[in-house]
Amino acid sequence: MIDENKMIQTIVLGSDWQEVLASIVVEEGMDPLSIDILKLAESFMQYLQKIKSFDFRIPARFVLIAAILLRMKCELLLEEEEKKDMIEGEQIPPIDVSGLPTLSPPVLRRPTRKVTLDELVTALNKVFDFKERKEGKKLRLRMAVEKLIEPEEDIEIKIREIFNQIMRSGIIKFSDLVPAWKRKDIVETFVPLLHLSNRGRVSCDQEEMFKEITIKLRGPA
Repeated sequence: MIDENKMIQTIVLGSDWQEVLASIVVEEGMDPLSIDILKLAESFMQYLQKIKSFDFRIPARFVLIAAILLRMKCELLLEEEEKKDMIEGEQIPPIDVSGLPTLSPPVLRRPTRKVTLDELVTALNKVFDFKERKEGKKLRLRMAVEKLIEPEEDIEIKIREIFNQIMRSGIIKFSDLVPAWKRKDIVETFVPLLHLSNRGRVSCDQEEMFKEITIKLRGPA
């Protein structure tokens, strides 16, 4: 079993996940060159339960590691069940299959119950790198969208400006409303126009997709 005093020490010192895994391996008497994934998964879950019982905040990476280890554990248990079924199947008396085409035996997955600690840490780091790149991409996309979408009070000002332009003409083309045919200007014109259309102040007609949009005044000023 894991030493509770050392467990508390790793929590207080804020040890990173690599140190925690290494500590569990040592405490459980596992060989760093041949880690038992099933045993490690169970021990790591016990570690998280200890953190929870002490009312410490569980780091997000620790939760992700637990999920990965539990998934690996499930896959290994499933693999063992499949092997067990195959062995039991071999004990069934043979059936006369003469005349039937020969079938190749199913390909077994490579056993992964035992891995080195370094291999496991490397694999987990790759997962974190992929997750961070994915989250970074989402963050950059959100920031790009936020740059194009103005605050509520600013959009109301833009709506009034666009509506005043339409009022002066009665009928106007979308391209005439856009200051410059650039993505930012197109979006900053199109969004207020959508608001005006939804409020019933203008009507927008487009005879062909991706062609010119004609805007007509509908509501009162």
